[in-house]
Amino acid sequence: MDILVIAQLITGIATLMVASVLIWQMIIQKKTLDIAHKDADSSLSFDAVEHRANLNMWFTDKIDQKFLDNANKGLNNLSDVEREILTIWLRSSFVILITEYRLGRMNRNHEYYKGNIVRLLRFKACQELAKEMGFNIPNNIVMKGLTKIMIEAYEEVVGEKIGV
Repeated sequence: MDILVIAQLITGIATLMVASVLIWQMIIQKKTLDIAHKDADSSLSFDAVEHRANLNMWFTDKIDQKFLDNANKGLNNLSDVEREILTIWLRSSFVILITEYRLGRMNRNHEYYKGNIVRLLRFKACQELAKEMGFNIPNNIVMKGLTKIMIEAYEEVVGEKIGV
């Protein structure tokens, strides 16, 4: 019996040592995953900023003061080419925001997204285009939050309620 007790004691100690090593490895793995998550978040942020900057540079290259004046007056004052440029810019800007929101960038901060949408709606023509495009984006719980932000921003900028 003494040998059996000693064997059980050694087995118990060995089990505790293995469990300790596994716990230590899990802690290291968790730290590694946290670092990878932060790196991925940073990469997403830089990519989003880069895409937005490239889109805005493209837009800036296509416009002049006459274009801005016409955009401030509304869609009817834009030529077909100007309307197409504005549509591409606005739709692409919304796609970037939708993707950022879906991926959880900025922790889906309400003010960040609302501020970006308000800036996109600074021209009357953009307000009209946004209403024309509609506010229906992928219908799931996460994206309903962005839809509400879009509608809130639109109503704030335009000053009218919309029935969506």
